[in-house]
Amino acid sequence: MRKFSLYLAVLAVVLGMLAVSRPALSQIILMAGEYQVVIVDKAEQRLGIASLDANPDRCQNWIYIKYNTEIFHRVWLDDKDFKVERMEWDEFLATVKKGTHIRVHGGRDWDGSIDARKIWF
Repeated sequence: MRKFSLYLAVLAVVLGMLAVSRPALSQIILMAGEYQVVIVDKAEQRLGIASLDANPDRCQNWIYIKYNTEIFHRVWLDDKDFKVERMEWDEFLATVKKGTHIRVHGGRDWDGSIDARKIWF
């Protein structure tokens, strides 16, 4: 009888854990697009962006820049030639300003914001 009550208690614990636990949820939504910068928030390491054809004074979404975000800047040497330089995120946040056009590759977060993987400007 003692073994039976022990098995019953273990079974109740296992069933309780299965009832409470939920399957892991994941979201993989990759996105790419061209935007204009509306707000530069250096403290939060993010940019407020809007579509190129949208109102340049209204933020439509946020792009979050992390330490592993790859940032590339096109430097024009003359009318035809240019070189692409890689920048660090802190240098990028010091350089970018309202009205800058950027191209972003990244993924959507649960709140709809964008976690940038690569940025070109």
